[in-house]
Amino acid sequence: MAQKCVFCGKEIGLFSRENTVCGGVEQPTCLECYKLLRELSQKERGERALATGRAVDPERIMANLKKAEQKEKDEQERQEKARQALRTGAKCLRCGGPMERYGRKLLHLGEDGLFGPVARDGLFAAWLEVDVQRCASCGWAEFYLPQPPELTDAEMPQVEVTCPVCGARHSPDVGCPRCAMNLGQERRSTVAQEQPKKPSRKPPWEK
Repeated sequence: MAQKCVFCGKEIGLFSRENTVCGGVEQPTCLECYKLLRELSQKERGERALATGRAVDPERIMANLKKAEQKEKDEQERQEKARQALRTGAKCLRCGGPMERYGRKLLHLGEDGLFGPVARDGLFAAWLEVDVQRCASCGWAEFYLPQPPELTDAEMPQVEVTCPVCGARHSPDVGCPRCAMNLGQERRSTVAQEQPKKPSRKPPWEK
């Protein structure tokens, strides 16, 4: 006995029949309808089969569609929770959408080496580590530099103070070197002036 195509109602022979899975249930389909429906999803094929009123085991198709719909809803909720965890609280400068953390990436700076560019294979090339944020609405990306590394004592900028006497700049850990040098010169001059002169002794023939 020839069967009818679920979708168009046309009788199909033994060698022109195709079984199309619609909502998890196989449905007899002619070749023309099979070609039209094979690119659709399970949900779309199941809904079209139910709409014809000729679907095989429609109760099972409806149950499978509800189960797939609930699964899709649960997945969307899970994705939304994951996105909420990625939100930074910042707004996109382009469209005003929420910005999300996109991870820490390495950007290749592509500097030139001694023998030309070294950016092809990355050997001896400079890299910059950045934190990336991406807009959830338009995809606009922004790059942020992470916290700078702690400076060593040798790299710390030297803080200087101004001497109130001579106006020279010097480290706050020591006294003013210019004033110390001037004071030393003054002391040497004072000592030289206060030192008594020794009487000169003339030879007997000069007396």
